Amino acid sequence: MPLVSRVRLLQGRLLGKLQTLGFDLNVEAQLDAVTLEVIKTSEIKGEALNNEQVRSSVARHLGIDNEYMLTVTREIDAVVEMMLSATYHYQ
Repeated sequence: MPLVSRVRLLQGRLLGKLQTLGFDLNVEAQLDAVTLEVIKTSEIKGEALNNEQVRSSVARHLGIDNEYMLTVTREIDAVVEMMLSATYHYQ
């Protein structure tokens, strides 16, 4: 668990630094990073989530205009919300 906590802290710092850059790549990198984090964390727990639905939910939560918005389950939305909260409010 200490290693996971350290990785989450570093991820939060990385995302914070990306935000300060102000590049369009920042948004895409943030979307990809959070989507991958949700997918991989769920896999560790033995759950397989739909990648496109997770990406759509992350985009919606981040306020990113996503041309392929999909209907997502409440479970996916809850996991995404929890991950974003942990990432941006890790202290």
